[in-house]
Amino acid sequence: MFDLNTKLGVCLTNLLRGHPQEISLGLHRIRLVAERLSLPMKNQEVRLDSKVIVVAGTNGKGSVCAMIEKILIEAGYSTSLYSSPHILKFEERLRFSGDLCSSDEWIDAFENVENARLISPVENLTFFEAATVASFFLVCRKKPDIAIFEVGLGGRLDAVNLLANDCSVMTSVSLDHQSFLGSSIDQIGWEKAHVARRKKPFIISDFDPPKTALELANKIGADILRHGKDFKFYSSDGQWDWVGKKKKRLGLAFPALRGTHQLINASAALATLECLSSQFPVSQDAVRKGLAKVELPARFQVLPGKPTVILDVAHNPESAEMLSDSLDRIGFYPNTLAVVGILSDKDAVQILKKTIDKIDLWFFAGLDEDLAANRSRSSKSLLKALHLLNPEARAKCFKNPLDAFNSAAQLASSNDRIVVFGSFITISSIWVQAHELGRP
Repeated sequence: MFDLNTKLGVCLTNLLRGHPQEISLGLHRIRLVAERLSLPMKNQEVRLDSKVIVVAGTNGKGSVCAMIEKILIEAGYSTSLYSSPHILKFEERLRFSGDLCSSDEWIDAFENVENARLISPVENLTFFEAATVASFFLVCRKKPDIAIFEVGLGGRLDAVNLLANDCSVMTSVSLDHQSFLGSSIDQIGWEKAHVARRKKPFIISDFDPPKTALELANKIGADILRHGKDFKFYSSDGQWDWVGKKKKRLGLAFPALRGTHQLINASAALATLECLSSQFPVSQDAVRKGLAKVELPARFQVLPGKPTVILDVAHNPESAEMLSDSLDRIGFYPNTLAVVGILSDKDAVQILKKTIDKIDLWFFAGLDEDLAANRSRSSKSLLKALHLLNPEARAKCFKNPLDAFNSAAQLASSNDRIVVFGSFITISSIWVQAHELGRP
């Protein structure tokens, strides 16, 4: 999974091996280590010197974070952004003012984390916990103006929720990670709403948020700002307008990130910035430039060249539906070929159902990366799920995403398109090959 020829790769591999479970929710382990690192604590929360924004939700978290970051950078503020997972290299998980945190800085942070853990041995941290508390350490050291953190899974027991925040966001809530967060939208929404804080802005971008989330946020005493009520947007003729409680942003160009759902994410980002505007005002020009320049790999990313290759990390029914809608909006192609790999904890039938009428030929792949070894859904199980929906659907099975992609590339004509989705692992496995296809 990681390059064992590098010191950081060895460090990360040891972290993965150190904890028996890849995911084990809870704040007790990371809180003890944070205290031993002498991170600033108040009321059992880490209180950074920076303004802290925490973003939770099922889909859209990464887009909201990227938009906030880019606009703030264009406005002249120093930022940090912690997100997960990465696509190509671990260093992608933390940026300072748009630049990746170096491997040497990560190694130093991990060494400090491990030394703190060993003061009086604590149960090994999970991979995500170790990375998260290391990011706290690095952000605390560099003290950016605004620190943005993307929640990994859920909210209540996610390591990021150890942070005291000045503003939190909850994007769309849908069924995902049910084995950890609950089997219903209400249960999952309740988990995610725990990023809200008393008397702090809590921005809800979902038009119809779970009642449990609203009830919990009210109980906490958060300052709730709802999409469609406290802020809204209007779009027409290739432009869109945003209206908040105090500000209006009129005549904006669409964000550089593709998909109509990105206006919802951009609207939440602007609501977040409005909440911080008394201390960190942002000009209209910074908003325009930030939205025009924002980049986020594998969010309906259309690569140049022929055949057209589209990368999207859609990995649950809601994001698959967004992918399907976006495929409808980018013109006609004679054939659409899909390279798909899905983890075992995802609802494969529903993911395929949302996209089945857009795909002419399927290339199913197992995910045989080390990280996914025990969580990968086999290509044959995906084929079975597809044939439950349509016994006549055409599909091929492969051991891994790279073999699947190469086969699709050989069969596709220059006027066809290849869409790759299902998981971050699927995307990362074919990243280099996809970018080389059809390019001189």
